[in-house]
Amino acid sequence: MLKEYSLITHFSVDFEEITADAGSLKGNIELMNGSILYFFEFVEIRSNSPVLTKYRYHWQSPQGNLVKRWDNAPHHKELDTFPHHVHGPEEVRPSPPVDLNSILEEIINSE
Repeated sequence: MLKEYSLITHFSVDFEEITADAGSLKGNIELMNGSILYFFEFVEIRSNSPVLTKYRYHWQSPQGNLVKRWDNAPHHKELDTFPHHVHGPEEVRPSPPVDLNSILEEIINSE
């Protein structure tokens, strides 16, 4: 899937099987503009289907500054999309649930 995105110059992905029905993916994706997307996903099999239960996507500039970070950590209960939210350099905003594909699409559309 990652090889389909022309803006990606390099990526590294590690998979860890936690149980027969749960595992995590983590890695980083280097983009043509020098920015990097670090990601973590925890997936469980429920009713024979994969369910993304925890995630974090941290996009930073070539200088190491936060561009955006999407996650579903259970804080920011004041947001109507709790626990889903996105951090910007100076604020936290509501966000729909996301996955790696939707984040890469958002990055492409912001370039």
